[in-house]
Amino acid sequence: MSTDLNALIVSFRDATQYWVLSLGSDKISQVQASEVANPLGELLNLTKLIRAHTTKVGIIFKPETLKKEPTTAYNTLEKLSQTLILTISVIAQLKPSDISVIFYEELLSQTRQLIESSHELAKELLLIYEDDNDEGRLVSVGKVWANCDSMTKVINDGALGLLTEKIKQSIVLVDDGFDEFAEWTENPESVDDPFGFSDDEEEDGEEQLGEKEEQSEEEEDNTELIAYAKDSLNKIKLVKLLLASCKKSLPKSTTPAQINEIYRLQKSIVIHIDEFIVDLMLERAVTSKVDSLMTQISTESKSLAKIVQAIHVQDAKKSAWYKTWITKYDT
Repeated sequence: MSTDLNALIVSFRDATQYWVLSLGSDKISQVQASEVANPLGELLNLTKLIRAHTTKVGIIFKPETLKKEPTTAYNTLEKLSQTLILTISVIAQLKPSDISVIFYEELLSQTRQLIESSHELAKELLLIYEDDNDEGRLVSVGKVWANCDSMTKVINDGALGLLTEKIKQSIVLVDDGFDEFAEWTENPESVDDPFGFSDDEEEDGEEQLGEKEEQSEEEEDNTELIAYAKDSLNKIKLVKLLLASCKKSLPKSTTPAQINEIYRLQKSIVIHIDEFIVDLMLERAVTSKVDSLMTQISTESKSLAKIVQAIHVQDAKKSAWYKTWITKYDT
């Protein structure tokens, strides 16, 4: 078979390895950027071409076909390589400030995965080329297809679609421990070890006696704890309502900067809610950390509501909803 084809496969393997490293670091800024008018549209077209070229590579590099048509195999792989190079140059043209940080990082991640699969494909092609008797399947073809399909979906959904998906994930995370927390607020003493951190099945007799002596004092403390917990539960319910509204009401006019801030706030809110619930249920007391976490949740949630209210400034009904939400939260 053609030594030129062997050289091309080796070059393709080495190039994809280099591109993976370039996309995984600050080296992306060193890549020659394209200057196309519509980089996202071009990226979508290139992704479709990569899928098509990969399909052809998978067909032509079957051992029995490769022996008969090495020139066709060369041309097909060369087109795939060139298309991947163009894809890297378009990615290098994109700027976070133009499309939002989360969208940029997702596209970069998707491209990196695509190149990684292409690198695996190159290694498989080399094995087939070097071993005339290799009857193995090109497993990486399917991986490249999946990467292309995923990239296509991300591009079509856009930055706003990606943000919506992130908010959906955040709502799931809040829901994860919400019901247990709601049950716990009814009686903090009903669950001795809510997170299963204790392995002791029995307690020392003297410790039990000491607990009985303190029982009346704890019951008094629980009254305040339950009141605080229930108030916090109501606030978290309102936060869930806010997140649900953000998930479905953001307009296409939402700017990249607004998308960045909404993503940052909702992510931080969810982290703080999780920490708050865990700490309060474990400590069974309103510690300074617990109180600080609730303050952060409140501050960030109201900031989020104000941003979305500003986005809907031209929609009186929706804008009023967020204003009402803020008032309700503070009461």
